Amino acid sequence: MKSPATPSQTTVYVVGTDEAGYGPNLGPLLVASSAWTLTTEAFGSAETLRRAFSPPRDASSAASETVAPSNVGRPTKKRRSKKKNAVDAASLFDLFPAEETSVAPPETSSAAEPESDAVSRRIDDVVPRLNASLAELCARRGVFPLTDSKKLYGPSKSLAALERSFWLALGSTRRVLQTVKRSELANLATWRSTRSLLCAETVSDDALPPWELDVDFPLPRDAKTGSLADLESAFAQIDATFERSGVSLVDVAARLVQPLEFNDLITRLGLKSDLIADVTTSLVVETILRALQTQTAISQDFAADAALPVFIVLCDKLGGRDRYAPLLAARFPDADVKTLVESRAASVYRFCARRGVVRDGSTVDFPTEIAVEIRFTAKGEANVPTALASICAKYFRELSMIPFNDFWRRAVDDATLRPTAGYPLDAKRFRAEVDEARRRLNIPNAVFWRER
Repeated sequence: MKSPATPSQTTVYVVGTDEAGYGPNLGPLLVASSAWTLTTEAFGSAETLRRAFSPPRDASSAASETVAPSNVGRPTKKRRSKKKNAVDAASLFDLFPAEETSVAPPETSSAAEPESDAVSRRIDDVVPRLNASLAELCARRGVFPLTDSKKLYGPSKSLAALERSFWLALGSTRRVLQTVKRSELANLATWRSTRSLLCAETVSDDALPPWELDVDFPLPRDAKTGSLADLESAFAQIDATFERSGVSLVDVAARLVQPLEFNDLITRLGLKSDLIADVTTSLVVETILRALQTQTAISQDFAADAALPVFIVLCDKLGGRDRYAPLLAARFPDADVKTLVESRAASVYRFCARRGVVRDGSTVDFPTEIAVEIRFTAKGEANVPTALASICAKYFRELSMIPFNDFWRRAVDDATLRPTAGYPLDAKRFRAEVDEARRRLNIPNAVFWRER
């Protein structure tokens, strides 16, 4: 077991998100998350964190952070032609280069509180430290590669590397291990059981498309992955690294958005960019809640006078927008969102929150007040939490297309029907080849085809 933090230390949570299947017309959209903890130098008291994570209280500073109503919640267009940004584009890209693994907020003003600066420096150190703690383990050949899923799997690559990382992650996740022993994973290694573990929810048959009804198949899928028993040595190396570095993997989860729900969300929200923002931020709330619940399950409840749990959340740019403050204010109803920077390169926010809005639109209470820094940046897969989210999303997107293609081969009674990955050009070819069968089976187009 990991040693508990001392009074001069704190445990900070780092959450990464990523998606797979945003572009296709066929199959589900997958958005995944991973949540990690790292023991680090204490950030300060609860009151210190509230000051550091809240907007300034003077009227002039507050006014400067107000987002124009005409742009609320919408992707920003023609940003390059605008000259009124407080910081020009060149300096913003210098602050937030794509290959960096940490985000440092720009200088604020000479009146900034020293304690707030100290909190910022410590927060900026967390993600690089987490990456560095796992770098040697991830670099060992054939052990636990946590990198962008595109590097592990592609048209010319076996599923094995992606699959191996997924199963090692699932078997190292605190939430999962609270109810499932590693020795029991092999008994649960099927499509349906793994979906229940990963999605952290029970899915009724009524919510499933026809090609997933009464369908199950064993996992791992690729023969090169081997059996779960073959992963014992890798698990031992992961455990040793976690223990030595003060790191834990708390949660991995994914949300599948099937075509019918996808189309319903488009109808309700209007833009595809709003859909990905809605799905991702609701998953963030659910991941934070599960991470806190996992912590309370293994230790005492959060003390009323303790420093606030700190969450650093790493998201991709969602649909090209630069401004997220209104979206975050709606997702965390009691949060007073502080904008650190909004640019093409990165948009960074801080706030304290006690509640969040989840997938079904209901509001949930967190076990304690939390402090959140959330970063929307491009190419975040260099960071371990985002890389693992990418792996989970891609792996389950690939698995989800197996029953889909099998179903339509049977429906058209043609074992040679070329499978599809669902991307637009090939999706049109596939739709034309199965459309007669779809109509004969009375499967609505909205269940089969994503309109955007």
